[in-house]
Amino acid sequence: MRFFVVLLLFLSMSIPTQAQDGRYGMTLGLTNYITDSNSFFSKSGTGYTIGLVGSVDFSERFELFTEINYNRHRVKFVGRETEIAAPEDIKFNLEQFSVPFILNYNFLIRNDFKFGVNVGPSFNFLYTYTLKDDAKESYVLDPLYASPNDLEFDDRNEEISFNMFVAMGLSVQYDESFMVNLRYYYGITDPYRNIPIVSRVSEITGKDSYLTFTVTYFFNPY
Repeated sequence: MRFFVVLLLFLSMSIPTQAQDGRYGMTLGLTNYITDSNSFFSKSGTGYTIGLVGSVDFSERFELFTEINYNRHRVKFVGRETEIAAPEDIKFNLEQFSVPFILNYNFLIRNDFKFGVNVGPSFNFLYTYTLKDDAKESYVLDPLYASPNDLEFDDRNEEISFNMFVAMGLSVQYDESFMVNLRYYYGITDPYRNIPIVSRVSEITGKDSYLTFTVTYFFNPY
């Protein structure tokens, strides 16, 4: 099922690159992911993103980018070996595929440089936290004393999660071949709606957000 979804996302990349004035390239960068839940204590962590990008240029100043990215975020949750042990950070990996559709406006053009602002929706698929240290599988997570395995959303539910973000950021392009992006993704949906446990105290809710710093190389500059 996951392979089928990834294949569909990959095929969607052909849409923008069919345009007469389109470009396509590869993106690589760093992420900083924040998950904010009312039922877990967490800390942001640095991860990475890699993907493909295609563009459609409407004019010298306006262009639309479609991306397909594999994101591997690192997040820390506060937990402990037993309910009476001292708290400590427990490391998790969060894997996602994201498909942003970004409208970029180049507000300043100087020689080979273009400076722009961009905004658009991002559709993210998959949501499962994987424990990095299997030796801590029996630990409990504050404050619910939930198991680390309870954060395996998609694996436990046997389905693929879908979440939506709004992306906004700044871009710098050089010589039509390279582009640097600093972008903020603000979560619209609640990923914890799919958590496979129920709290006896209150409904488990949350919102995620993350930052990316990426460098893109275009294979077919103008």
